[in-house]
Amino acid sequence: MWRCGRRVPCFLRRLSGGAGPRAWRRTGTSACERARQHEVGERIHGFTVSQVTAIPELSLTAVKLSHDSTGAEYLHLAREDTNNLFSVQFRTTPMDSTGVPHVLEHTVLCGSRKYPCRDPFFKMLNRSLSTFMNAFTASDYTLYPFSTQNPKDFQNLLSVYLDAAFFPCLRELDFWQEGWRLEHENPKDPQTPLTFKGVVFNEMKGVFTDNEKIFSQHLQNRLLPDHTYSVISGGHPLCIPDLTWEQLKQFHATHYHPSNARFFTYGNFPLEQHLKQIHEEALSKFEKIEPNTAVPAQKPWDKPREFHITCGPDSLAAGSSKTTVGVSFLLPDITDTFEAFTLNLLSSLLISGPNSPFYKALIESGLGTDFSPDVGYNGYTREAYFSVGLQGIAEQDTHAVRDIIDRTIEEVIDVLTLSS
Repeated sequence: MWRCGRRVPCFLRRLSGGAGPRAWRRTGTSACERARQHEVGERIHGFTVSQVTAIPELSLTAVKLSHDSTGAEYLHLAREDTNNLFSVQFRTTPMDSTGVPHVLEHTVLCGSRKYPCRDPFFKMLNRSLSTFMNAFTASDYTLYPFSTQNPKDFQNLLSVYLDAAFFPCLRELDFWQEGWRLEHENPKDPQTPLTFKGVVFNEMKGVFTDNEKIFSQHLQNRLLPDHTYSVISGGHPLCIPDLTWEQLKQFHATHYHPSNARFFTYGNFPLEQHLKQIHEEALSKFEKIEPNTAVPAQKPWDKPREFHITCGPDSLAAGSSKTTVGVSFLLPDITDTFEAFTLNLLSSLLISGPNSPFYKALIESGLGTDFSPDVGYNGYTREAYFSVGLQGIAEQDTHAVRDIIDRTIEEVIDVLTLSS
């Protein structure tokens, strides 16, 4: 599944299992107590503890570790929650729009060394007690999460996920099925025309029929043009047929390595069992490498840039009001958590609710129908950005909308300056 939007994945919203803060206080904190017993420098099944932090506001304890022989990083959040989560994520930074990380995400789930059957992932959906199973491809990472309340089910799913991620079969036929292939319109009639098919190819054809997603994708590509954010990680339908099976296998070898991996677990199951299984079934079979997948900082522009894109007509738009205008600003690195939180809060104050400055200035102006896509703070790239604009406007009102945005920003700055 390709993730381009800004919606929080449902498994993150469901971690609490429906219990509120009072319920956590009633059930005790034995998982947190066990986690707090770990000491910095302690070695556990090939991992070394680097940090132990209690977070009483969230009734959890965080344990950070690193794998000794591969450098894989691991974060465990211990909490008295029966809905336990695992995820492994890799930094995947493609340099073209063939969709190689997206096709790979699909293909690794088509059988592995220990589980060579076709689609073990989907077979587990009917055999597992999981509360969530999925996989996601984003602009610069690929994520494989699951959650379950049963300890044995957790171990079974972990075994399937580890083998799929690190030891997939990557068969050529699976590549044709999940990526792209040429096939007769009627497979039984070789006289019928050839057509492109493939799971990812068809999925991305659907994505690029949505004008809002086209706008959001081009916005990111044009605002961050120097590296991986300038391409479409999910794949562009016109570029996906350029991907080869050999390129897919090479991308897996360089990106799906423990040295390029981050592990995450959450819940009340013992950390030691997780570490033992991950080390024995996967990490012990690798040596450390330098993955060279870091995303460099975007070089700032010396002046604003302007881009125009075209898309399919909107049959629901009235008359000539089919233009969308957006203005975006590059923000600092998201690893500065305090500044990222502050900017996110400021974004909410600027655009959320009928009393916000941009709502009053843009929506109430009557020039358009709604905010432009991807409006607000976006922190899903190395450097965040803030966007604001209006859709459903007439083309001749483009400059008027931009003037309103500039004027509103100046008014907000004046108010903040006077209040300080």
